[in-house]
Amino acid sequence: MTDESESNSSRSLLRELASSRWVKIAIAVCIVYLLVRFNRLNWNALAGLRDTWPWLLLSFALMLPPFLIVSYRFQLLLRSQRIDVSFPLALRWTMIGSLFDLSMPSSNGGDVVKAGYVAAYVGSGMRIRAVAAVAMDRVLGLLGLFLLAGIVSVFNWHVVSAMPGGAFLLLTSLATTFGVLAAFRLLGSRRLYQHRWLNLQLESSSIGKRIRQIVAAFNELREQPSYLFSALGLSVLNHVFWCVSLICIARAVGYEVQPIKAFAVFPLAIFGNVFGVAGGFGVGTAGFDFILSALLGIGNGALIGLIFQTLSSASKLGGVPFYLASSKSAVRDDDMKQT
Repeated sequence: MTDESESNSSRSLLRELASSRWVKIAIAVCIVYLLVRFNRLNWNALAGLRDTWPWLLLSFALMLPPFLIVSYRFQLLLRSQRIDVSFPLALRWTMIGSLFDLSMPSSNGGDVVKAGYVAAYVGSGMRIRAVAAVAMDRVLGLLGLFLLAGIVSVFNWHVVSAMPGGAFLLLTSLATTFGVLAAFRLLGSRRLYQHRWLNLQLESSSIGKRIRQIVAAFNELREQPSYLFSALGLSVLNHVFWCVSLICIARAVGYEVQPIKAFAVFPLAIFGNVFGVAGGFGVGTAGFDFILSALLGIGNGALIGLIFQTLSSASKLGGVPFYLASSKSAVRDDDMKQT
């Protein structure tokens, strides 16, 4: 048996093992166990709020529509890369990625698993575009936070300017929004993609060729502004749901936050969850405490953050049935692609 055939046999065995129902069940059980073991599903934070549980229930319900919104956004971004998939499949990948967000070093670590599913589906010729679509989906999703805060701050400056740090909030939101869009414009530049000297340098190595493919992916999106701005609009809509959910949590713990202030400040607190573990715990919780205290004068921001992270973690467990479902319809066999 040749080295190549042994390698193919090993990959085939690993694929079969990874797709095994029992292995998936074991992984799902481990994720839930770790969440409970390390107090990531912190029901104690909810125990003292029995009198305001309808607000918590409403908050949790508002966390569910965003999964549909971001799945449609991901479907559009894949389509911009000439990868046409059904909405149920985009939803499945999104839910699986959300589930693995709970078991990765950062709250967005599930993108690695999500990218793996998409790359396996599209095959070797489109894998770079597939991974680029996952990356763009995440970046545009986070950009939606700053865009929402910026829009609210600009059109309600009379309210935001009276807040402590209102000017900093506005400048941060606008600078981040336009900075990221400028980076998209640069990476998607046709001149950059067709630059003769640069292409000669990139084509001289395998890494360089991949970089050029990534540039091509950004260029593909830039030249289809309808997809780019639709994705941004969906990102803003997604975070409107998350902010309203936080308004409900704040109400449950005794704080009534004015919606304008909430839509200007809560996006920054949510962004802090990116740097936490398993849904934002740790750094994300501290970020909630600091931001809500500094900008809204809320003295119990850590509790609001902890409840938000607990409920959002519970919502992401909705990815378990999607992960356990048969993958035969979602992953094409490599041998079939080559025939």
